[in-house]
Amino acid sequence: MTLRDRGTMKWTSIFLPEHIASLRKLKSEIDHAYERKPSIDPEQWSDFESKIQYAYRTGMDCEIRYWRNWMAERVSGVIESVDPVGRFLRIDGVDIPFKEIVWVALEDV
Repeated sequence: MTLRDRGTMKWTSIFLPEHIASLRKLKSEIDHAYERKPSIDPEQWSDFESKIQYAYRTGMDCEIRYWRNWMAERVSGVIESVDPVGRFLRIDGVDIPFKEIVWVALEDV
């Protein structure tokens, strides 16, 4: 004996149009919450490196956006340390891997 399941057809009568609209809206919000990591070209990366070196040497405040958990997060402050071997930097107690950096800006005083 085979089981003939109608799939989603058996549930369509239960859903109200408002319910379906709210489910579609929720799905689109979830889809937009997870961004794609932007690709950084070598020219941009060399610009980021020079800004990071300058901020580290002078003790200047900088703002860094980095990729974590499918979203771009932002941290600003003075760079505490740079580890070229481990390939990360520390700013305000947050360790940021070099490969996760997507944007660097120096803050004017």
